[in-house]
Amino acid sequence: MRAGKHRAPKHYKGRSVAESADELAACAAEDQQDAAAFALMFFSGLRLGELLALRWRHVRFLPDLSDVIVTVEKAVSAGVEKAPKSGRTRNVPVARPAAEALARLGQRYEFTSPDDYVVCNRFGQRLDGSALRRRYKRAARAAGLRPLKLHGLRHAAGSVLARNNVDLITIRDFYGHANLATTNRYLHSKLDAGAVAAMNAAHGID
Repeated sequence: MRAGKHRAPKHYKGRSVAESADELAACAAEDQQDAAAFALMFFSGLRLGELLALRWRHVRFLPDLSDVIVTVEKAVSAGVEKAPKSGRTRNVPVARPAAEALARLGQRYEFTSPDDYVVCNRFGQRLDGSALRRRYKRAARAAGLRPLKLHGLRHAAGSVLARNNVDLITIRDFYGHANLATTNRYLHSKLDAGAVAAMNAAHGID
């Protein structure tokens, strides 16, 4: 290896070879941002388009910086920012692991002004959704995880809420569903042996 040159780590497979320390640092910053993005989708249930349109002015850190509420005003669809799918602005609480990831992301050297995108490319521009999907798949493979679509993070988050007895109205409002029929998809996660026992009892079956 030539003096002063660096080879990219194995988990950068599929990217162009990182020749310089600056490039390696940029790749590491992308990894940190990706981790925060994936955490935010899971721990808040944001859609990908909502994540891509999110700017720092939409992120409200509570006093101790360990809790966050994000305001969903826009979503990216077909490359255009417009009202979210529900047509309404909504506030979404963010679970602490994602809040902490956002706090770390907010400490980056640049692109943290109110109008800057939370998730952006190296030039501060809005990140392309297909690029984030590709990196998500690559990260999942590197971690040895079974294939799961990026949107599956949102569905998994809703299932966790339903399984822990968060009521459907609350889930609907957090997720920006237009009606409860959509939210009902998460009810399956609440069905367990106790639910079967209750059904048997209702029919007089021991």
